[in-house]
Amino acid sequence: MKKQLSVARAVEAAGILFELNTGRQGVLDMAARAELTPGSPDEEKKLLREWYAFVHAAVLYALMVQAPNIVVVEYLRSTQTMLTALGFSPDEATLFVDDAFRAYVDPLVRTRTEECPAVFFRRLLGKEVQDLPARQLAVISGVMAMILAAVLDKLEQYEFLTC
Repeated sequence: MKKQLSVARAVEAAGILFELNTGRQGVLDMAARAELTPGSPDEEKKLLREWYAFVHAAVLYALMVQAPNIVVVEYLRSTQTMLTALGFSPDEATLFVDDAFRAYVDPLVRTRTEECPAVFFRRLLGKEVQDLPARQLAVISGVMAMILAAVLDKLEQYEFLTC
């Protein structure tokens, strides 16, 4: 029997999944493996923002697949709180949602998950995937696929209540 989660607990669980996959040092280690080490604080901020956007969209997508709409809506409502905890100002949070987050949500809601690496590299480096070293593309694509699968698998273990 699946463990049951209330709406509040489901949103909390989704937030934990986001946190687990967006730790600063983990993202920087992944970037180093992909030979994408940021050369300045601004480049690091841009890398982290893109990664946060992808993971937030991946968690949203998994909720859309596994949970009732009320959980999806409440998770979206928690975005401002999550971004504030990461140091985003209200204006930065709005820009994040309207720009970076939306860029990853679009392919995910169309079930075109394979487009996420292209979005990432286009936004981060201004390059298309065919112009990237194979290792760079393989590392980022692989980690994106693993995160998406892991989040979907984890949320599949629960039954979501609507109250």
